[in-house]
Amino acid sequence: MRVTFWLLALCQILFFTNGANTASTTDTFSKQVHDFQTELQQFTSSVKTSISRLARQMMLQQMQVEEKIRADGSSGIKQIRNNGGGSRPYHFNTFMSPGSFCSMHEHSNYDRTVGLGEFIAVLNGVEFRTRHNDYKLRMPSTKTKNYHVMENIPFPEVPPSVRSKQNIHEQIVEMQQYFKAFKEQDSTIRNYEPYFKPTLCYVEGAWTTDTRHLDEPFESDRHFIDASSWFDLQQKIQYMSSTGGKNNNENLSYLPTAIINVTADGSPVYAQWNYRIVCHPIKKKLKLEDFKPIDDLNTHIDNIRRNFTQLTTYSKSLRYNLAPEHGSNYSNLTGSGTFEDGHFYYNIMDQLMYEIPGVDNYPGHLSDDTFGELKHRVDTNTPTVLNTARYHRHYKILPKGDKGLSMQNRGYSDSTLWVAQTTNPKIAEMEAKDCHVDVHTQKPVCRTYKTRSTYAIPLEIVWLTPLSAWNPYNLAIHKDYNAVTANGRNGGNDTAHAFNGSSLRNYYLTPAEFFHGVEEDRDPADTAKDSVGVLDQHGKVQRVSASGIRIFTPKISGVGKIRLRYPVAPAHQEGDVTWKNLIALQDVLMDTMKFAQMFEQKPATMDPLAHAPDTIYLMTTTHNNPPGMHNHEVYITREEMIALERIGTMVEVYTSESNGHHHQLTLTMDPQHSDLSTLKVVDCDGKSTCWDGHSMTVTKKKV
Repeated sequence: MRVTFWLLALCQILFFTNGANTASTTDTFSKQVHDFQTELQQFTSSVKTSISRLARQMMLQQMQVEEKIRADGSSGIKQIRNNGGGSRPYHFNTFMSPGSFCSMHEHSNYDRTVGLGEFIAVLNGVEFRTRHNDYKLRMPSTKTKNYHVMENIPFPEVPPSVRSKQNIHEQIVEMQQYFKAFKEQDSTIRNYEPYFKPTLCYVEGAWTTDTRHLDEPFESDRHFIDASSWFDLQQKIQYMSSTGGKNNNENLSYLPTAIINVTADGSPVYAQWNYRIVCHPIKKKLKLEDFKPIDDLNTHIDNIRRNFTQLTTYSKSLRYNLAPEHGSNYSNLTGSGTFEDGHFYYNIMDQLMYEIPGVDNYPGHLSDDTFGELKHRVDTNTPTVLNTARYHRHYKILPKGDKGLSMQNRGYSDSTLWVAQTTNPKIAEMEAKDCHVDVHTQKPVCRTYKTRSTYAIPLEIVWLTPLSAWNPYNLAIHKDYNAVTANGRNGGNDTAHAFNGSSLRNYYLTPAEFFHGVEEDRDPADTAKDSVGVLDQHGKVQRVSASGIRIFTPKISGVGKIRLRYPVAPAHQEGDVTWKNLIALQDVLMDTMKFAQMFEQKPATMDPLAHAPDTIYLMTTTHNNPPGMHNHEVYITREEMIALERIGTMVEVYTSESNGHHHQLTLTMDPQHSDLSTLKVVDCDGKSTCWDGHSMTVTKKKV
């Protein structure tokens, strides 16, 4: 019909231009033009409506995919590239290989490059694949809130007692004592703590607003996204995925694009997912005993000739948990400690992540009162407003009626989702309208909430050492990288081939004699040489080793190897229901003594008293309404029970949830019940009484 109309209109125009310009013809033509314009407007409106509906449906389908991923697991590392094989599923890589976690390796010949391969990760339901990372030790700006402005993390200073020595040999011996003190965590040998600094590196992701210009996520000395635009990148990824091929330089990332909104006129609003790896110098005092190795069985079974202690001593494929408050039983053989597993809401990792800002950088400070619920910190007894510009995964809100604070988590079931808010327009904005009837005026009140969020997970903790700044030969460090290797210089031990000084890409400063032996368990991706010759400022060849970031140091005389990189990343699969049951089964089978009570038929050699189970206490039943009659259980670990035996010692615990809430209790021994059958509640949610009427004692539950 539309084609016929167009032909009729064209004939009328031709007739009009040939002189047949009568009044009747003009009126007819005008009417037809008007009808055509009306039909065109209706057609345009219909097309816009259809496009708007399609765009909204695509947005909802994207949301459905994200919700499915959220339900299937938590934020975390999911998979690395597979490069092996075997007859059993565990012979293939997961988020680690038998050789290393996340393909971690060393580029210690660079000043601050941390070797890390590609991986697939999930952040708040968004699944993406990185390029080869090899990230640098850089931190958000401490001075400005400008987008992605970064600073170098300062290296620890060289101890004055090392600098003051008269010759290189004496400096080496003195520096070795600091490393010995660090490995043994013994400050009586040397006061090592000011010179060994932990740095938390993390993966940050967000939906960004620039969908045209490809934004390199973070600086690397060795890798970059090999594409001219987002479209070019997506086309290359689609091609590589369809063929199953690999980009040998590992410079391609899969970073999805999505419709996140539809405007009033029907136009779709696109957002581009991007990520980066950033680091933060930890302020909190951290000890190696706070790290507990995780026994990922698929890796352990590939190292079947080693028991778990041997694995923790030598393996690059380990992950670590951090203690709820502090660890114990430090072993300088494994470089880690232990702690009792149990329920807790807030641990050391939460403290460390709250030190880290989102993209408003360190000056950022925001609060969140979405739907009228102001978010508070979970680590303070008195209500303290949460700075939501810092990364957090828990918060408290003040329910109506001022009846104590209620603990909430970011995400529906995501146990490792850390969120930070920002005001930066380069992060996509989400909005929601909330309407309710005002209780005083009985009139509807509406408010539109808008927020921009980024998401993060911890990746690894890297210990910086004084070797990064120690330059006892006073070697020149050139900004011109080529000056070091010009004229065929390759680090040989003669004046013709020795490097002409050092640079940030040939960062060899440490006297070779500092180490006793060569690099061990080398990865094919490692780039540093055991030692090289470098010309000092007098033209003399000095034999030196790399001074950059390492996983393990080579052996040091009188000290041995020292682990310096501790992966602490969560795994995406840990949020899956099946995985949770498998880990429970693993724990039971790997420590039958501890879980003796789980067996219906106990093995004959099992001692049920070898590991005491948690002790269960009950709060008194309250009849206050609201919230209604209820009580709570309190689970106390063996370590906490031992601590409570000492008069005056206090422990902090959370109760079970009942009637939609739980309590945070501080407990201590009741002097009238030295058998610990009853404990005294020092405070309840930071107050001298519980808001819902429980008494200030808890009583051991009868079994």
